[in-house]
Amino acid sequence: MASIPVQFSDTSLSDHLVSARLLSPTRSDQGQLLHSGIESLDRVFARVKPGDLIEWGIPPGLNGRLIPLQFLKRQIPTSVWIYHHHGLGIFASSWISHGVDLQRLFFMRSAQPVKELRPLFLEDTFKRIIIDSPKKFSKGDLAFVSQQARKYRQIVFLIRHYFLSPKQGNPYASLRLNTWQVGRGEFSLQVIKGHGADKFTMSAQQVYTNHE
Repeated sequence: MASIPVQFSDTSLSDHLVSARLLSPTRSDQGQLLHSGIESLDRVFARVKPGDLIEWGIPPGLNGRLIPLQFLKRQIPTSVWIYHHHGLGIFASSWISHGVDLQRLFFMRSAQPVKELRPLFLEDTFKRIIIDSPKKFSKGDLAFVSQQARKYRQIVFLIRHYFLSPKQGNPYASLRLNTWQVGRGEFSLQVIKGHGADKFTMSAQQVYTNHE
């Protein structure tokens, strides 16, 4: 098993930022666009560019987070996953088994990321920011994060703890979608807003073996 990086340790925001800044920078053209290696998935994300916010509907217990994980496996820029999982923690061995690049992925726990981790959004250290199921995330928070992403050319994933509905929009998101696993055989992806098919499926084998 690969070693568990320091970014899993319970350290302060300032310590994480210092560690992330010390990493060697990626090439200017590297990591600017999202790429998973799964053709059908990449077609949906082909128009995503730096500065965009993607909103995901991923209810618990349906393995839906394995889809955004596909974009954290191939030469990613320095990234941070901010999570609030109702008492659940991060298990490094599971992430490693799915082929996630943990050398450039940091983790921070926060129920109110904009309030508690505001300095993180005021610089361009992290080129990809995943905000996972925040307990509190207001329209003002959404506007601020979107503005900062455009300023620093970051790509932001905002994961909701429920399925998104087309009846309730999000003007700050360039792409809105739901993802979940259907039985053991396949994953479903439903595009609520953005380019691509309204709904399609991927085999579970594609998702589980994509890092090999």
